[in-house]
Amino acid sequence: MRAVMGVVGAALLLSGCSQMYAATPVVTISATTAASAESIGLTVIPPEERQQTIVIAGATADGTALSTAEMGGDIVVVNAWASWCPPCIEELPLLASAAEAYADQGVTFLGLNSMDDPIASASLLGSSPYRSIDDRDGAIIATIPGVPPRSLPSTVILDRQGRIAVRVIGPVKPGQLEGVLETLLAEPA
Repeated sequence: MRAVMGVVGAALLLSGCSQMYAATPVVTISATTAASAESIGLTVIPPEERQQTIVIAGATADGTALSTAEMGGDIVVVNAWASWCPPCIEELPLLASAAEAYADQGVTFLGLNSMDDPIASASLLGSSPYRSIDDRDGAIIATIPGVPPRSLPSTVILDRQGRIAVRVIGPVKPGQLEGVLETLLAEPA
């Protein structure tokens, strides 16, 4: 029995961040294993299939209000992360690099610090070139269409009209953002 419990425990630890909240529906995400479920990975939504405009809003760690509604006309990359999530930490340099590369091209990056402790997340917030909304209870991420509740990391890219154009459930891979951002930048405004 102990051996079985040990194997189950090890599997939970290796399966990714989302297992931290096993009491709710979760998507298991691994930084080292290719995803096989349809809901995990990169999804590009053609312009004619994009749904209504969404607004992601909240307060930053210092209490400043921040909303995607204020970023009208920009392509907005929203990345849900937590300091206790190893794949989130691994993808941060990719996101930071892309944020800096596209800063002058009408692309805004926004973090969504989900289910995290403000003190624990302070060092990652300080190293990020973009701001993050505090989503301590996971309520904001739960409202994003097509993103399974409590799945970290997750990234959505909003087109210039504020509609979800791209969804990445799981860690962003090298070179993944650049291709979709170039495509979105080429779309008529």
